[in-house]
Amino acid sequence: MPFRQAIDTIGLVNSGDDAFAIDAILRHHGLVASWRQLQPTGIANRIYATDDVVIRVALDDAEALSDARTEWVAAPVAHAAGVLTPRLIAADHSRRLIATPYSIWERVHGEALGQFARRAPVPQSTWQTIGRELARLHTEVRDCPDPHGWLEAHGPDDPREALTVLARVGRLETQTVRSLEAWMSRLERQLAGTAPVRFVHGDLHEMNLMCRSDGALAALIDWGDAGWGDPTLDFAALPVDSMTIALEAYEEIAPDILGDGVEARILWARLTGALERMTMDPRRDGKLKELMRFVAGPPPRWDAFAASIV
Repeated sequence: MPFRQAIDTIGLVNSGDDAFAIDAILRHHGLVASWRQLQPTGIANRIYATDDVVIRVALDDAEALSDARTEWVAAPVAHAAGVLTPRLIAADHSRRLIATPYSIWERVHGEALGQFARRAPVPQSTWQTIGRELARLHTEVRDCPDPHGWLEAHGPDDPREALTVLARVGRLETQTVRSLEAWMSRLERQLAGTAPVRFVHGDLHEMNLMCRSDGALAALIDWGDAGWGDPTLDFAALPVDSMTIALEAYEEIAPDILGDGVEARILWARLTGALERMTMDPRRDGKLKELMRFVAGPPPRWDAFAASIV
């Protein structure tokens, strides 16, 4: 039976039939090659790869499907601007070859920076490169066609909402709640009135950064939260001890992009993210502890700022 007819006869392929489906996808796009399943670094996709391409199959979940569509819009624009990110080769949400949308990407060989960091120090030059790539993203991407409204619109977050939840259910000690409330009150006074709006990745943590075997940056990946928002958001999920290196490299080539109140806006976003993690699972308190340690003993750039909020 011809391949196309076979697909039409069988219909949708569910996740249990991935071996057949991945072969079908590769044939359909003229990319016949041996492949293997990879361990995903996120929770929204199943990942398969040949030597040359990566196939990302979205999970059948509303958030995963939304993320898939967002990155189909965002990543090609970032790639065209020269940002280090894989090229999108194909995207399909017809569900004819497999039961959920999939996309095919140029393969960047390497590993997540977070995995590398578990066994070796990340070179300072890598964080500097990350800062320069963010500067390129924020300055070069001025337009991103989005006819279906798939991009994210990142509005101002408020960490007090998550703190209220955690305090109400007793997941934070009373003294910690009071300290954080005082932080927020002093931080809010330092926030810029209107933050600039730029095209942002939106979720730039260690597992969304790919590196080579020596730790050098290979790519920014997973654009499922990309869209328009405050450019300091792209520093808010970097490891707290490394974000200053990236920030200073950024400012060397894009000194006027971030606007006023940079430190306050970054800390406000970091605090929001740390507390929101705990509302999902109180055991996920590592980011909050990391942030509190950072403010208690900040690097030189942050000395005066930290003193103003504690």
